[in-house]
Amino acid sequence: MEVLRIKPLHGADGYLRWKESVLLGLNIAGVAHVLSDDPPPPSPARGVDGGAAELASAAAAKKQWARDDAVCRGHILRALSDRLLPVYIRHGTGRAVWEAVARTYEPNPHSWALKLEELEFGKDETLLERLARAEALVIAGSRRRPGPPPDECTLARMVALKLQGELASGAIRKGDRLTMDWVWRECQANEACTSALRIHEINKRQRRA
Repeated sequence: MEVLRIKPLHGADGYLRWKESVLLGLNIAGVAHVLSDDPPPPSPARGVDGGAAELASAAAAKKQWARDDAVCRGHILRALSDRLLPVYIRHGTGRAVWEAVARTYEPNPHSWALKLEELEFGKDETLLERLARAEALVIAGSRRRPGPPPDECTLARMVALKLQGELASGAIRKGDRLTMDWVWRECQANEACTSALRIHEINKRQRRA
């Protein structure tokens, strides 16, 4: 990763180049497999399904996986800008960080100091970027509250209401069936529609010129 000198990801611009550069670095480091492979199964109990050799092998595999995952997660977080690092550092594994960044920036058709109600969005932020920030703050806030954490439906409703508009109305209609996956899919579809309309307007102006 040092040799590649990857420019830290700061937003949607340059994401694909960043993604491929990070993947190359993870492959060079020999840890990219944790992004797709499942971790090794738990070690067998003593006296069950083999002896000391099997136990030692399982323990070594578990230790190697933990090491590879930590290196992978560290490399990905290190390749994020100071603005994005607080948004994604809460994810505990390399795969979780990778998938969270991809949800925000992957082209797809289909901070902590602020309280959720005080969060303001920049004019240049995409809807998916706003969603990522809101989700991070909602989860961070839920962990600070005493008592059991709120369920996913409650968290998703808080995020959707913060983003307002049609997303909030749809979340209310979903009721108890609301999930964060639904919120992400709706935002991704909204972004795709917005992009298509923007391209249509550009093409229309060019035809008039």
